[in-house]
Formats: sequence, C-alpha cells, structure tokens
Amino acid sequence: MYYFTGNSRIRFLFEKILQLLFPMGTYCICCGKYIDLTRTYCLCDQCMTAINWGHIFIDLDEERREAGRTKYLDSALSCMVYGLHSRRLVFDLKYNKKTFMARPISMIMADRLTSDESLKDILSSIDITVPVPLHRQKKKKRGFNQAELIASGLTSRLNSLKISTKKIRLISDCLIRNRSTLAQRSVTGEQRFANLEGAFSFNEKYSSALSGASVLLVDDIFTTGATADRCARILKENGAKAVHFISLATGNDFLKGAFRERDDEDFLADLL
Repeated sequence: MYYFTGNSRIRFLFEKILQLLFPMGTYCICCGKYIDLTRTYCLCDQCMTAINWGHIFIDLDEERREAGRTKYLDSALSCMVYGLHSRRLVFDLKYNKKTFMARPISMIMADRLTSDESLKDILSSIDITVPVPLHRQKKKKRGFNQAELIASGLTSRLNSLKISTKKIRLISDCLIRNRSTLAQRSVTGEQRFANLEGAFSFNEKYSSALSGASVLLVDDIFTTGATADRCARILKENGAKAVHFISLATGNDFLKGAFRERDDEDFLADLL
C-alpha cells in the first residue's frame, strides 16, 4: 500500500516499517471499516462504490465562454466528484493531520493519469510537477502542505512507471504564497479572483528550469479553478510552455466524464 522508488531492498524495508506504523491495509481510510490488504487504495467495497469516479476533466473552453475571461490552464483533470467521501479523504489529510493519506491519494491520481489513453501525449510531455503553495504561516500551523505531500508521491510513482524517457522533477517551492487569503469556499464568483490578487509569486531561482517546460500543477480540490488558474498564469509568465492541472476531487460546474450524475451522498443512501 506504500510506494517508494529507488533500491528495491531499501524500498521493501521502508514499506514494511511504514505498514507497521500506519497499517493502511487494516482499516478503510474513508470510513474506518476493517478491510484486508487486497482492497484498492485501502478503501472498502462500500466506499469504492459510493465514490463517484470517472475520467473527469473540466471543459475549460465552455468555462471560458461562460466566464468571459482569459484562462491560463491548458487542461484540468480530476479523479472523483466532490462529495461526502472525497471530502472525508481530503479533510482527514488537511485538518486531522493524517499525512499518510497522501500516499493513496497520489496513487489514485497516478492511475487517473495513466489509465486514460487520451492523456498519453500530455503525460509524456510533463517536465515538472508543482504543488499549489500554502502561505508560510498556514504551513507552519498545519505542519505541512497537503498538495506538496500529494505531488511528491505522484511524482515518484510516475517516474517509477517510466511514463516518459525523462525523469519528472518535483519543485515544491516553485511558487510562493505571498499572503494568507480567505478560504476560497467562503467567497463566491468574482470575489474569488479578487481574493487571489497578488497572492502568488514565482521563485526566480527556477527560471532556467521552468523555461519551455510543461508543468503538472497539483492540488487536493478543484472548485471554480481560480487558484489553479492564477498559479498557471504566473508559471506561464515566467516561461512555462504549458500548465496542466490534477486534483483528487472537483465540484466544478463544467466537469465532464463522471461515471454517474448523482453525487455520492445520494447514491450511498440507496446502498444502506
């Protein structure tokens, strides 16, 4: 259930130690129900069924027409529709300090990217992964940036799968959060873009690395996409050729490719 790259003997040892410390194959990481080691992503059958999976993407062209503003992302992908179960996975990582959750989340993202044939060209073009940054005060209070933990696991897994002839580089501090902002979920519409004005900047020491690079931007949730698009704008203004985005979950109005229309709360009610 744990994933490392490098020397196989050392990797095996680390995986065994982590399994003892964090027995993710013992309990469902979503509901806590007892499971065995065969369960995919350490999720029980009921949670696997309740989550609304899919080859989900955001229709950015339709969103651009509706919003009437320039967008900087080249693509935006997700793994599941935001709802009761995906919220629990993200909140346990972010607010309950269950940092081990980043590993199965990164596995889910890696499978989303590698199982979709339409992403083959995008995936092979990726040079750099960049997590959406936290402000230093929030990171100090929380103890970590959840997007950085996810991006680290995702990068390692993609490199081990050899999806490209080149090694993807993780640059955790490529973007800097200059100020703490209101939670995006607490503001709406145009306020979300105003809330992010001047919130991010580029770390100049990576100018040469970013020049002409294709970037995979990583975060836990994609809502309106204001944060991701602001990050993409800064990356492109500083030399990135393309910026693609992936999150675990999305509740965006322009999402496509979900396996069903109903959200996981309603669907779960029929299972109980």
